[in-house]
Amino acid sequence: MNDREKLAQEVKAWRAKGGFPADAAAKVLGIPKRTFEGIEQGRGFPYPVLLRVAMESKTLPFQAMLDDSTRVEERPRKPRRRI
Repeated sequence: MNDREKLAQEVKAWRAKGGFPADAAAKVLGIPKRTFEGIEQGRGFPYPVLLRVAMESKTLPFQAMLDDSTRVEERPRKPRRRI
C-alpha cells in the first residue's frame, strides 16, 4: 500500500467515525469538497501531515465545528428613512 492509499483509508475511517457526508467533512477541514473526495479516492494531498493533524485534533467535537461553521448570525437592520 502506498502513501496515497494509506491517507485515503485514514480519511475514510475518520469521516465514517463521525458519520458525516463528504461536504461537511471538507468544510470542517477547510478544503474544497472535490479535493476531499480526491483524497478519499487515493489521489493524494500535498500536505498529508497537516491533514492528519487536523483530523486528530480533539479541541472541539466534530458536530460543534459543523454548527459553528454553518451558523449565520443576523445583524439587526437599520430602519430606512422615507423621503
